[in-house]
Amino acid sequence: MHQKPDGDAMGSTLGLYHFLNKSGHTCTVISPTNWASFLNWMPDCKKVIDYEAQPAKADELIADADWIFCLDFNILSRTKRMEEKLKSAKGERILIDHHQEPDTAMFAYGISDVNKSSTAEMVYDFIVESGNAGKIDATIGECLYAGVMTDTGSFHHNTSARVFKIVAIMKEAGLDDTRIQELVLNSQPDKYLKLLGHCLHNRMELVPELKFGLI
Repeated sequence: MHQKPDGDAMGSTLGLYHFLNKSGHTCTVISPTNWASFLNWMPDCKKVIDYEAQPAKADELIADADWIFCLDFNILSRTKRMEEKLKSAKGERILIDHHQEPDTAMFAYGISDVNKSSTAEMVYDFIVESGNAGKIDATIGECLYAGVMTDTGSFHHNTSARVFKIVAIMKEAGLDDTRIQELVLNSQPDKYLKLLGHCLHNRMELVPELKFGLI
């Protein structure tokens, strides 16, 4: 995943991780940097290796890997200090991403599809199109739902009928979407609320005739 991973980067990567493990593969997730604490609830997030904290271990895993899935970024520089290790790795790099201008020469397989809401949606497609839709369980669903939810601003933008159909399928697999909304959106530390209060009270300028506010 890319440095300073967001909900889609962590959710799509862990969703794929659980699917591959369930399919009999041995997988490790590596993040180029640390991540926000609101992502720690995700299943097996605590097993993710922070490259900056454990570079030697991560370098060994990258060098030994047969396949390297690159999720939610399409140019290796977005992995910060991991870039050179990824370039020199023997394993083939597979791209799953939804951003513009991919550096396609760096990847053996994969796609960067800007028409998708999120990389999590693309991981869902990867699982289904490989004939493994039946392996999507509540654990995989939680990870992928978090990715779709965060990258669409809680379904306020970049959505489609298909996105809601995917969520419905994950609900049928046992997804507790309300719990994830609470964990991601309603579990902020007190300092966040104090900062928000300060900005609203002291830093907001209103232009009533334009129905406009600026912080």
